[in-house]
Amino acid sequence: MNDPLIEQLAADLKQESLHAGRAVVLGIDCVPHSLLIKLISSGIMPNMAKLVEAGALGRMQSTLPCVSSVAWTSFRTGLNPGQHGLTGFTDRRPRSYKTYFPTTKDILVPTIEEYADNIGLKVFTMGMPVNYPPVHLKNGVSIGCSLSPSVEKGVFPPEAFDDLKQIDYRLDVDVALATSDPPGFVEDIFQVTERYRQAVFKFWEREKWDLMMIHFMSTDRLHHFMWDQYEDGAAPYHEDFLRLYTRMDQIIAEIYDRLEEGTLFMMLSDHGFCGVKSEVNLNWWLQQEGMLRFQTGSPRSLEEIDGRSLAYSLIPGRFYVNLEGREPRGSVEPGKEYERVRRQIAEALLKLRNPHNGEAVIERVEMRETLYGENTCGVTPDLVALARPGYDLKDQVSGRELFKKPALKGIPTYDDAFLFVNKPVRLPEDIRIYDATRIVAEHCRCRGPKP
Repeated sequence: MNDPLIEQLAADLKQESLHAGRAVVLGIDCVPHSLLIKLISSGIMPNMAKLVEAGALGRMQSTLPCVSSVAWTSFRTGLNPGQHGLTGFTDRRPRSYKTYFPTTKDILVPTIEEYADNIGLKVFTMGMPVNYPPVHLKNGVSIGCSLSPSVEKGVFPPEAFDDLKQIDYRLDVDVALATSDPPGFVEDIFQVTERYRQAVFKFWEREKWDLMMIHFMSTDRLHHFMWDQYEDGAAPYHEDFLRLYTRMDQIIAEIYDRLEEGTLFMMLSDHGFCGVKSEVNLNWWLQQEGMLRFQTGSPRSLEEIDGRSLAYSLIPGRFYVNLEGREPRGSVEPGKEYERVRRQIAEALLKLRNPHNGEAVIERVEMRETLYGENTCGVTPDLVALARPGYDLKDQVSGRELFKKPALKGIPTYDDAFLFVNKPVRLPEDIRIYDATRIVAEHCRCRGPKP
């Protein structure tokens, strides 16, 4: 999307007399724009409906891959994944076949909360993925995300832990309950949501923050494990699904009612969501296509890859060419051979069909430089496949099933995130999550690097 559109949007917001330096950002994980519209129109979210009448609600594109850790990091930096350094829940270690879980130490550029802190603004951030170890703020409080090993280790400054301990703050829902104790899982979702709410207002009253960035993860957990309960109106937990959104609507109203005049209020999600039809194991697909081999018949990790392999995959839909000089046992020569292998993978992926219904699995395939630009970080995949809605792209090396019954009830989608701002401005139709960052940055006068 062209930069001038965001420049104009930021200018429009300034003309609406928003006071520079004060903004509240509410991230509600996993919420599709299409779902939000339905809940507003059906009366489930009456407070949100009032806000939309006076503000602007738009549909937003996520990142590729469209996973929470990548998308929220794009929002927090204003850059695409190839520039900020996170391309998945796990990433590939350079010059190896090993993977790791990225943390804040792997984000290559400062986040918007760090920029704001550096210019002297008072900043509060809570729960934003990926925020462990929590960013160290000179003028604020940073509460880590669900990746933190504990609440105590996920807070900076350390003394802020006492405030969280008083309310029995929780980092995340106990997802194990989803299969072992569904009623307990539902109850746990509501308990964690209330802890989030209590933390927000406890710190809200403590300080006059210039920038607050608040993230609710409980909607993500509800969707991944109970999306089928939403789609089936007769399902036993359908009303509980809607009840969480009624509660979120009330929390949104509480936040809005506390805003001082002229404060920018932004709400957004990281991606859309849909029901899941099947898991698709792309490393097994590569083996079937003759492009991936292992040293043993029962491999346990990518470290057992055979040097004759052309490529391998990481979730969701990231492909890496087994490139000579980059991978330890690389076999593909840079240049023409590298390009030939990429084209081969892309063309074959677009032919992949679900054998049960003949449906195409892959929506499109993007090359690294087209998706992220020419200057990208070392973990950037060589190409990325975007699945059609309902197909969960996996990367098991031991599995021998291409299509498999899904473990989850729903998965992210790329083009159905939502964005709301509390002024009646025109949101660009093709806005992306890392474009939305500019709205906050321009308002707070804490501009980061331009893409």
